[in-house]
Amino acid sequence: MLKIQNGCKRYKGQEVLKDINLEFLDGHIYGLVGINGSGKTLILKALAGYITLDRGFVQQDHIKIRSRRNYIENAGILIENPQFISHLSLLENLELIASISQNRKKIDLDRWIQLYQLEKFKHTLFKHLSLGTKKKMALIQAFLHNPAILLLDEPMNALDDASVRVTKELLMEYKQDRLVILTSHIAQDIEDLCDTVYTVSDGQIVC
Repeated sequence: MLKIQNGCKRYKGQEVLKDINLEFLDGHIYGLVGINGSGKTLILKALAGYITLDRGFVQQDHIKIRSRRNYIENAGILIENPQFISHLSLLENLELIASISQNRKKIDLDRWIQLYQLEKFKHTLFKHLSLGTKKKMALIQAFLHNPAILLLDEPMNALDDASVRVTKELLMEYKQDRLVILTSHIAQDIEDLCDTVYTVSDGQIVC
């Protein structure tokens, strides 16, 4: 369970999150929709502990996030454009991430590379990869350690049709006993995936 209660955040004198109250339960996919700049990504950052709230709090299983400089636990996160090490190859980057995972002995990188059809890019340096390939890497790193929670910011952006299908299938399988929260501006993705949808506008939940 993940929740944000009375969440408020100011930035440069402007209130960018306004009294956000949301509760997210396991076994569901939740969608946050709204125009760019509406506050969707900020809500994900607050849930992850990437930003601190000026008022209110975030809880994961009744433990407050950022109350003691702690962050969300056992979560796969894709927010904005995560950066990898530019002078390492696709495979080297993913191997490095896998090596520090608590579930590293259970990770099958070959499976993930095949699933997202990345075999021919395995040895390409990250800095030379296309935007779509980088997005696939970002998704893999979120899924890789089999986390209890996924926070995904526009997960389908820049993906080819085959990778969109793969990602949707993974998410539908994933939600059976875990929690997924995603943002998207693609109506079809929201319709296909989400059990519950919240509309964000001007830093607040309006629907």
